[in-house]
Amino acid sequence: MNRPFQLRSTSFPGSRPLLIVVLLLSCYLGCSKGGKEHTGEGRNYVVIAIQGDVDSFNPLFAEDVTAGEINDLIFPGLLDSKFDTTRGVLEYQPLLAKSWEYQNNNRDIIFHLRTDAKWSDGIPVTARDVQLSFELYGDTDVASVRQSSVEGLRRTKKGGLDIHEAVEVVNDSTVAFHFERPYPGQLFDAGLPILPVHVFGKLPRQGLRENAVNQNPIGSGPFLLKSWRPLQEIILESSPASVLPKPGRLSKIIFRVIPEPRTRLAQLRAGEVDLVANVRVEDAIELEKSPQLQIIPTGERVYDALNWNNLDPEEYAKTRGRVIRPHPLFGEARVRRALTLATDRVEIVQSYLRTFGRQAIGPISPLFRWAYNDTLKPLRYDPAAAASLLTEAGWRDTDGDGVLDKGGRKFSLALKITAGDQLRSNIATIVQNELRALKIDVQIEQVERSVFWKDLMQKKYDAWIAGFSVPLQMQLDEIWGSDLRQSPFNLVSFRNRRVDEILKEAKRIQKETDHAAAWKEFQVILYNEQPCTFLYWLNGLVAVNRRVHGTDIGVLGTLHHAWEWHVEPPLASR
Repeated sequence: MNRPFQLRSTSFPGSRPLLIVVLLLSCYLGCSKGGKEHTGEGRNYVVIAIQGDVDSFNPLFAEDVTAGEINDLIFPGLLDSKFDTTRGVLEYQPLLAKSWEYQNNNRDIIFHLRTDAKWSDGIPVTARDVQLSFELYGDTDVASVRQSSVEGLRRTKKGGLDIHEAVEVVNDSTVAFHFERPYPGQLFDAGLPILPVHVFGKLPRQGLRENAVNQNPIGSGPFLLKSWRPLQEIILESSPASVLPKPGRLSKIIFRVIPEPRTRLAQLRAGEVDLVANVRVEDAIELEKSPQLQIIPTGERVYDALNWNNLDPEEYAKTRGRVIRPHPLFGEARVRRALTLATDRVEIVQSYLRTFGRQAIGPISPLFRWAYNDTLKPLRYDPAAAASLLTEAGWRDTDGDGVLDKGGRKFSLALKITAGDQLRSNIATIVQNELRALKIDVQIEQVERSVFWKDLMQKKYDAWIAGFSVPLQMQLDEIWGSDLRQSPFNLVSFRNRRVDEILKEAKRIQKETDHAAAWKEFQVILYNEQPCTFLYWLNGLVAVNRRVHGTDIGVLGTLHHAWEWHVEPPLASR
C-alpha cells in the first residue's frame, strides 16, 4: 500500500503517501535499437519513464509517489488492499498476514503471518521484522516521515510509547497490535511496509536516512532492486522466491529518468515506451488514435494547489522550528483568499484538463462520496474583490513602482515549480500574469525535482505549485496536523485547533463513515481559511502499450499489483 504524499510534483495503500506535490510518475521505455527488441517483441520486461529520480529505497523516508510504489514492490506489508469506488471506501486482503482477528473490544488486532515468506537473502520473515519496522517508524532519532502511523498504538502508564509492548511478538508467526482505542484506520496504520530486522536491527538510528543500506535493499516482495544509476535508471528484477504474493511475471521493470515530456511521448509512439503516466489531455486525445495504445484514467486521487507558506520560513529555520510566526505575505487568511479570487481556476481546468479534471475546493477527493462536501462551490474568479481584500489587509502601492507594499516590504515572491513540468509551467505563467495585474510581483523559478522536495520538507519556499496523492484511508494527520514535527507533509504549515480536533476525532470512532459530518466541517474551515489555493482534482491519465497485460492501474496507483503484469505481442504481429 503506498501512502500519502505523496507529493505530486506528484500512498495508500501500503506506503503512506507520502507527499505529493504534482503527479508524477512518468514512464519511459528505453530499449536497444533494431529488430524485435526495438519493437517490444520477444522481451519479457517493461520500461517506464519517470520525470525525476526516486528519493529513497526505504519506506521510512520515501516521500514521492514513484518511490512509494517501488518500495511497495520490494517491501510488502501485512495487508493488500483494493478500493471500492461505488462506496468510496478501502478494503483489505491478506498479504504477509494470512488472517487476523480483533480482540479486547477491537482495541487489539492479532495478525497470523505466513510461515513461508523469506527475505531475498533467504532469511525467514517473522513477527520480529514487523515489530522492528514499527519501532523504526516511531523512533524520533530515525525521523521517519511516517511517525504519525504509530500514534494510535497503546501507550504506557507514563504516556510514552513502548513498541515492544504495543506491537507484541507472540511467536515467530503471530504479532499482536495493541491500540489505545478502536478507530477506522487501524488496518491502514498496521499496513506499512515491513523491513528486515537482521539488517536494520544492527544499524544506528541517527543518520539512518543517509546510510548506504537504503541503496541496497533486502526485500521480500515480488521484485528486487537489481541496479540503480542515479538520475538515469532503476531496474527492478523479479524475485523468484517471493510469496508476497508471488514472483513478478515480468523478468524486470526498468525505470528511466527522462525529464523531457516530448521525448517520452516520442518513444511511446515509436514503440520504445510501454507506459507513460501523467499524460496531458491534448496528448491523450492524439495517443488514443493509435491502435497500439490505450489511455487509462486513474481517478481523482491527485490535486494540485498554489501553496503559500503560512509561517515565516526564516524564523522557523533560525529557531529550528521552536518559534512559529505568520508569514509576512501569506500569514493572513484575507490575503490567501484574495490570491484564490485572483486565480482563474475555471480557465486552467478548461484549457488544460477539459473533461479529465474539475475544480477543487479542498483536500478531500470526490472519490470519498460519503465525506465530500458537495455544498461548497469553488470561489469565483473576481480580481476586483481580490484587490479590495488586499487593500483591507494594508497592501498598497505607496511608492508608485507598480508593486504593492506594506511596512516597507514588497509583495514580491518566487513561485517554485519542478523543472520540466509543462502543465505547472503553464499554470505558473497564468498565475504570474493574473497576480501582476494586482501589482504582485511573481518570478517563476524551476527547480530540479529531488532538490524541490528536499527544500519543501525543510520549509524553505514561500510559494510553489505542487499537490498530493491523497491516502485512501481518511487519515489526514500527516498533511494537516498542527504539530509540524508529527505532520511532516503539512508543507504549507497551516495550524488550526478545530482541525486538530477533527483529525483526532477521526481516530476515536469505529466506523469511518460515522465521521462524515466532521469531515465536511473540516472542508468548510479550509474553504474559509484558504491555507493554499486548491486548483483542481486531476483524473490522471496513463498511456499503456497494448502489449502490456494484467495492469490494475487506478486510484491505488500505476504500479498496483505490478507482479501480475505480463507482455504479449500486439495482435497484428501474432
